[in-house]
Amino acid sequence: MGDIQVVLADNQPLTLSGLRSAVADHADIQVLAECENRERLMDAVRHHSPDVLLVSTEILQEELGVLERLVTEMESTRVIVLTSRKDPDFLEGALRCGARGIFQREWPVQQIPVAIRKVTSGGVWLEQTVAEKVLEEILNRRKAPDLDEQKITSLTAREREVIGLICEGLRNKEIASRLHISGATVSHHLTSIFRKLEVEDRTSLVIYSAKHGLASF
Repeated sequence: MGDIQVVLADNQPLTLSGLRSAVADHADIQVLAECENRERLMDAVRHHSPDVLLVSTEILQEELGVLERLVTEMESTRVIVLTSRKDPDFLEGALRCGARGIFQREWPVQQIPVAIRKVTSGGVWLEQTVAEKVLEEILNRRKAPDLDEQKITSLTAREREVIGLICEGLRNKEIASRLHISGATVSHHLTSIFRKLEVEDRTSLVIYSAKHGLASF
């Protein structure tokens, strides 16, 4: 049995066959399920709780909201998005929704095992030219003078509570217990907070909160 357990999801059987073949000779990777529609995908993910989900944007109907809900529901699974999309806004959005990797359809399938291992080890998989496009878009985007105020205003009261508890050093389970909500709900709030404030992780959130007076220290 492979050390890394994977679910593959695409609406094209030939693509699924190619993805399966790409990892077939790698003893450390085991394909648990192959899915051709969103319903089958959700059933497989809930049943197997894979280490990695490789899913196409087509099966998600190009909807980043679907990707965000998927990432929120399967907190322990790392998601690699398979796509032919090249627009930086969409690719950045996929990363902000929680994807740990972007794999372009025209890339050599031999890179699939490399991408899977990279995200499993805690890294992010982005081909250099894609990373450069996303970074260039971020750097060139004009920021409104009151952007931080707009970000903070967009937070809900519950999200502000979560931020305060994170700044106290509480982990997800502790926050869930304190607020009498589920761990999945805490993860959903965190994903929303990171997106709204455009911070990458808990440490960045604490720094941002200190800078903008979002919590007492």
